[in-house]
Amino acid sequence: MSAGSRQPDFVVPALRRGFQAQIRLPGSKSIALRQLAMAALTDGVTRLSGIPPCDDTGAMLACLTELGAKIYVDGDTIMVTGPINRSAQNVHLDAHMSGASTRLLIGLAALRSGTTLIDGHESLRVRTNAPLFATLREHGCRIDAEGGGLPAQLQGVFTPPPVIEIDGSLSSQYVTALMLIAPYTAQQQSQKIQRIRITGDLVSKPYLDITLNEMSKRGVSGTWEATDCLAIPAGTYAPGDVMIEGDATAATYFTALATLHQANLHLTNLDDTSVQGDQKFNQLLSAMGSKICYQDGTYIRGPNKLEPVYFADMKTMPDAALTLLAMAPLLPFPMRIGGLSSLHHKECDRLECPAAELRSIGYQAHTTSKDSIRFDHASDPNHRNAAVRWTLREHRLNTYHDHRMAMAFSLLGSFTGTLTLDDPSVVKKTYPSYWDDYQRLLNAPNDSEQGR
Repeated sequence: MSAGSRQPDFVVPALRRGFQAQIRLPGSKSIALRQLAMAALTDGVTRLSGIPPCDDTGAMLACLTELGAKIYVDGDTIMVTGPINRSAQNVHLDAHMSGASTRLLIGLAALRSGTTLIDGHESLRVRTNAPLFATLREHGCRIDAEGGGLPAQLQGVFTPPPVIEIDGSLSSQYVTALMLIAPYTAQQQSQKIQRIRITGDLVSKPYLDITLNEMSKRGVSGTWEATDCLAIPAGTYAPGDVMIEGDATAATYFTALATLHQANLHLTNLDDTSVQGDQKFNQLLSAMGSKICYQDGTYIRGPNKLEPVYFADMKTMPDAALTLLAMAPLLPFPMRIGGLSSLHHKECDRLECPAAELRSIGYQAHTTSKDSIRFDHASDPNHRNAAVRWTLREHRLNTYHDHRMAMAFSLLGSFTGTLTLDDPSVVKKTYPSYWDDYQRLLNAPNDSEQGR
């Protein structure tokens, strides 16, 4: 948003405890982007239902169109006819602010003999793709990218050996990009298998499990041969119909709100069959006393009294970590959160930026190392809006162009009613209807006067 186009102030409304609500989550962005990339490589038509209508998927669809895929939208169904054009034609792709789309598009570009120029928003330009570029350069790709960021100009074709290596210590998205194109590179191998060996301390392994799961739906069954090695067989993705389940990261905002506000919530399109890593966030909330069951979705009931959880390791669910960081100041016990090294490389530094914002609000959060944060001083144990309002100052939140900063910090706003956002529209990146769904909680029936 340019200077001079500042929006009117948006204050996150305070919620009453004990609300009873039902929410249908947007489709999983992680799953949607993977399925769109596979559809672009498929010879035939893929019908995708449940694609979330957000900036990230919009950017991906526009880029796939530029690459030669045919996109047709019919209500809430998107039909993609592939494959993309892998010839010498030169194309220019704008990934907007989508880091995940960028990494998957880099993978697709590596299969092309033409030149692919990929660029995006200024916040995306500073995010590194260096580990992925290093692997592609080593095996046939010409890449012009200053400092590993965007804009980047790529020209294939990627011709890897039977075993390739990729550094997975910064982001699992680099690995996913190679996994999705591996069925095609495996066709060049004598054993018809492409192996991907992951170096460094792998972060976000559950996202690689998501990739394997989604690939299997399209007829390609990759496996873990070892804790650091994937084996992907040669093949092609099958056309057909795919339904995108609800987004587990989006679910964390609502399940956290239900836990904090002693509320009853039903999420209609996400259950315990999901392999999304952020589903494990429910285990944390259960440890805090929330009652969770799975039947026709997810039901959660927040506890009358929160049970202490003094440490949480978020390495396997980094996108949910920011939800917990914003939740921690509202808990009646101290907490340390670890496994946060990958947060430095997101849309903003999701460790230092939220810590700075919390200090501005009046809460002392201590970043104890590159991968952890400590919360020492708990709020009032009864968690009533009036009690928290006295301890947290009015504040205009800097979202740093990061959609998850806005949504996660709505937890604090839900208690104080004094948190203003510099840009509420930033949620359009992944969840355009977030504030509408938040409003559902505000207007929901309330059982606090009837007892629990």
